[in-house]
Amino acid sequence: MRFLLFILYLSFFGCTKPDHKDLLLHKLTTKISEYDGYLIDRPNGLHRMQGYTQTDSSFGIIAVHGYYPSDWPTKGFEWVLPMKDLAQLERPVWWFRHDWFNCPDSSIAYLKSQIDTLIHHNHHLDSLWVIGHSLGGLIVSNFAELWDNEFPVTVHAIAAPLKGTSRQLDECQSKEKNLYLINKSVRYIQWRTDYKQDGAFKHLEKDPQDVILKNGKYILLPKTWDESRLGHNLSIQWVIDQLH
Repeated sequence: MRFLLFILYLSFFGCTKPDHKDLLLHKLTTKISEYDGYLIDRPNGLHRMQGYTQTDSSFGIIAVHGYYPSDWPTKGFEWVLPMKDLAQLERPVWWFRHDWFNCPDSSIAYLKSQIDTLIHHNHHLDSLWVIGHSLGGLIVSNFAELWDNEFPVTVHAIAAPLKGTSRQLDECQSKEKNLYLINKSVRYIQWRTDYKQDGAFKHLEKDPQDVILKNGKYILLPKTWDESRLGHNLSIQWVIDQLH
């Protein structure tokens, strides 16, 4: 009996993933076989990346991830190389961890409150980039509508289903949106994939990225990059390359 209890103990605690308290550049492995969920297995909120040279702390960057199915084995891995490339800009970089099962309105309000707090406690900051992918792109786009602070923010939404997502819970508010009125204090760019090349969208009848943008613009990504299909996750890396 004691042996059985011991096995159950190991099974339960051995499969429990730790909440990482650090975010260090050298711990971001680009080998998918060695990736252990380092970016995702942490508490919700903003996490500042450390372990690299930061020559200018006045301009910061925030990365916002998307949705992950429960059985997705490598949550966050698509951001590993982009995070490494962002570190090469030698600016402070934050990772925004959120609960992708929440209603978008909740995540949008949470992001806004986290950015308000970040600016309040970091008076040396004079501007921010906020970069969101997939569901994260939807979150940052709605944030761009709400941001009425004079503090300069540039928002990049990558491969984002801005019309809405079918994964929203029944209790969530509006499920479809066709117009975004970006606040004039925000510089906004939507980066659209060719949705028939995008594994997350190609089964849909219409492109979920196709919305009207007021006070913003969109850029259409090419279908291929380095002889590879430029799909949903690779789109992050392509955009980061353009921003370098």
